Amino acid sequence: MSTEGNRTKNRLLGMPYGTATGRLRKMILFDLLRQFDFDHCFRCDQQIASIDDLSIEHITPWQGADDPKVAFFDLENIAFSHLRCNIQASEPANAKKDHCPKGHPYDDQNTVIRPDGQRGCLQCRRDSSNAWQKRNRRRRSDYERMRYNRKH
Repeated sequence: MSTEGNRTKNRLLGMPYGTATGRLRKMILFDLLRQFDFDHCFRCDQQIASIDDLSIEHITPWQGADDPKVAFFDLENIAFSHLRCNIQASEPANAKKDHCPKGHPYDDQNTVIRPDGQRGCLQCRRDSSNAWQKRNRRRRSDYERMRYNRKH
């Protein structure tokens, strides 16, 4: 598909085409779950009343499995839950981590609590901000050179 075709789809849908197709798939799945009475959280056994509350998850973590690819695609390992139940279930495992994914320590000097309640790494935030500023500094100087050359 051409870039122009994707731009047209994005404009018509009011969002990126990939986002729209993901939402449509989730809407279809939620509708089927409701039709066949599978719309109950496997963690708390309460009804999942809203599509915004729907979380699709693996019952047994696939990443630590003997064959991660098989465990990932195993439909018997898939369950539906409330998003909040899924987040609560994952918090204890993440709370035990003492380093961010890039290896920086989660300590008093390097940790921030984000608005969603999750921990964030200040060093990663600084690194990301510095990289963004460096990229955009180059773009800005190229733009200013281009404007200067047009005037003279």
